[in-house]
Amino acid sequence: MKFSYLFLKKLVPKIKSKRDLIDKLNLRAFEAEDLGKDTLDVKLPPNRFSDAIGHLGLATEISAIYGKNYKLPTTNYQLQKINIKAPFEVKIKDKNLCPRYAARYFENIAIKPSPKWMQEILISCGLKPINNVVDIMNYTMLEIGQPLHAFDYDKMEGEKRGLTRKQIIVRRAKKGERITTLDSQTFELDENTLVIAGSQKLLAIAGIKGGKKAEVNENTKKIIVEAANFNSANIYKSSRKLGLITDASLRFSRNLSPELVGLGLNRAAQLLEKIAKADNGAIIDIYSQKPRKKIVGLNIDWLNKFIGRDFTVIEAKSYLDRLGFKIILAKGEKSFINKKASDFFVEVPILRQDIEGQEDLAEEIMRIYGYNDLPSVAPRIHLKPLGSDGSENAIFKDKVRRILASMGADEILSYSFISENEGKNFGAGDLLELANPVSKEFCYLRPSLESGLIKSISDNFRFFDAVRIFEIGNVFSKTDKEKLMLGLAFGSKTKEMFFELKGVIDRFLKSIGIVDYLFVPENNELKIKSNGKTIGRLIKINDKNHISLAEMNLNDLLLMAIEENEYQPLSKFPSIMRDLSISIDKEKRIGEIINSIQQSDLKFISDVDLIDEYENEGIGKNKLSLTFRIVFQAKDRTLTDNEANKMMEKIINELKNRFKAEIR
Repeated sequence: MKFSYLFLKKLVPKIKSKRDLIDKLNLRAFEAEDLGKDTLDVKLPPNRFSDAIGHLGLATEISAIYGKNYKLPTTNYQLQKINIKAPFEVKIKDKNLCPRYAARYFENIAIKPSPKWMQEILISCGLKPINNVVDIMNYTMLEIGQPLHAFDYDKMEGEKRGLTRKQIIVRRAKKGERITTLDSQTFELDENTLVIAGSQKLLAIAGIKGGKKAEVNENTKKIIVEAANFNSANIYKSSRKLGLITDASLRFSRNLSPELVGLGLNRAAQLLEKIAKADNGAIIDIYSQKPRKKIVGLNIDWLNKFIGRDFTVIEAKSYLDRLGFKIILAKGEKSFINKKASDFFVEVPILRQDIEGQEDLAEEIMRIYGYNDLPSVAPRIHLKPLGSDGSENAIFKDKVRRILASMGADEILSYSFISENEGKNFGAGDLLELANPVSKEFCYLRPSLESGLIKSISDNFRFFDAVRIFEIGNVFSKTDKEKLMLGLAFGSKTKEMFFELKGVIDRFLKSIGIVDYLFVPENNELKIKSNGKTIGRLIKINDKNHISLAEMNLNDLLLMAIEENEYQPLSKFPSIMRDLSISIDKEKRIGEIINSIQQSDLKFISDVDLIDEYENEGIGKNKLSLTFRIVFQAKDRTLTDNEANKMMEKIINELKNRFKAEIR
């Protein structure tokens, strides 16, 4: 926002120079720069617009920085209300979009150019002088921070034909309703746009731009000055949708305090009396919900521990005093004199909407004192070793990273969002859509790491012939909500990578302590299973560039790795060991056979091992001869041979039915 240096210098005479002011603002308040001549550009954060968007508000900051309490340069802005019936009425149809609306009637206006000093301030702040009435509206906005608008009273509509009582109605626009603004642009509005209307025609787009209907010109004699407070989100959306961004819309979009309304309207009345020789008339002020006083407690011991410097209550009070905070003594306290540590309360200025707790008060004290002047002290915290607070996940992720890096894979980090086109590949039914996406490229939360890995491989093919990458990240869906996944992708321009990736996964699982797993073909991909549960998948993505990809549930891997390595006491009872030799077709998978034997009796089969394997050329096709050693053991008793025989019979029947095995 643009500010006039000379105006600020007049308000705070202690300012040494323009350069000195800019340096102090940058160090203790807001980012500022010199735009040349009389103009400063001060970048206010959105939560400080309410109190610092006007020259008076910024002067409060500057005065505090220079070590003084700021006092208003003029007398009280409160003007006496005139107890006569207003020649107009105000109706607010939607108080959620307009919490406060005030309007005041003026007559016997003398339209002429505004004073030179006012024109110079307007020009410094990027505004064009027009006439004294319009310039007073703009100047008051610059001084106080509250946007105002003046309507030509004689051009406004009455309630009915022939009546002199005018109407101001704050309502939503009707669909397709049109308005021509002061700059002769015509806009078609919708039901979400708030407008200021007469009984029939529109007078202004609320909080954005005035209309031609009641424009003030050289013939104006009577005016109604509007000062209002509007819903910031509604103004922001409406101005962006219309493509009409004005000084007023920028201010209203930042959640101005409704308390600015009274200050702005009364200051404008003072200036209209003095400069335009106007006679003040009746005022209507509809204020639906007045904000309550905000009281925040502050403890000096906490403050000093938080900041790292020992402040006394007197010092803390002095910094807050400069910024307009009111200090309230705690119950039973009579004075701050000689107090080194105490609780007290702070009444927050009505315009400081950014102050919520004692952390905010601490920040106010620190920045006025000077961040660079705070002593450098090493943090006094108790560091806990990783994992001592239950953060096994962090340790496990670090282990996964080290293992995969040792196998030649590089870690990547991709966006958690996918585009509308990418979403079609997954099916929209289970996708989580963002409520307010920044663009169509980032409209869904990713249900898989696949798209990011493939994109990264394609990007890296510009520089490398072979790429091996992995990513650890969360994926999202309506069904599973949020899951932590591990994704691996191998790609090469010259050779097949599928079996290399399969081998890396095999080595990786064994490295983290998982030995009981299978690769099971299913729906054109390999499912990675352990203990009957699917923990991941392995697929080919692109045959041309030989891209293969795998995804595994990292939370499942962590649980399985812990279970595989957890301590179990040795059984006190003896085991029974039986060998089983079978002949089977070569295309059958040994891992599936071992898993089938294990699953046939999870309670008493403690181990299954392949102890012999050789090829046997049968008639018409190759056969494979296998010998398995099966160990039976109970935790609570000694098993009998009869029990072992029954379990062996069950295993043999399962192998015959499922794998067409021949018992040797």
